[in-house]
Amino acid sequence: MSNKNLILFALIAVLILATACSSPQSTTLTTANNGNQVEVKVGGQIIIKLDGNPSTGYTWEAKDLNATMFTQVGDPVFDSSNPGLVGSGGTLTLTFKTLKAGTSPLTLVYHRPWETGVDPTNTFTVTVKVK
Repeated sequence: MSNKNLILFALIAVLILATACSSPQSTTLTTANNGNQVEVKVGGQIIIKLDGNPSTGYTWEAKDLNATMFTQVGDPVFDSSNPGLVGSGGTLTLTFKTLKAGTSPLTLVYHRPWETGVDPTNTFTVTVKVK
């Protein structure tokens, strides 16, 4: 292999590594992060995993989502802690993508969406600093 080819190969490898290192990050949060501040890059994902049981009618939903800073990616995904037992609880996972730099709260409420005038059973809030 000639020196030109080696230099070209090394340059391509550096570019691939730089691209991989600059890709948007993914941050996973749980109940332990409630009330905390997190930092995420623009274009990064915030994955929130919280206990839930959709068979009771309850679900986690974003409340007053700042649509200029976040967009929800897909619907909540439920993973049963005991798939062999009908109606068992588990984990609901919600994913959000960050859209621009800034700081904003991200609040989720655990409630029955059709019930009006009823306080949520639980609330999860983090302050997200997007860089």
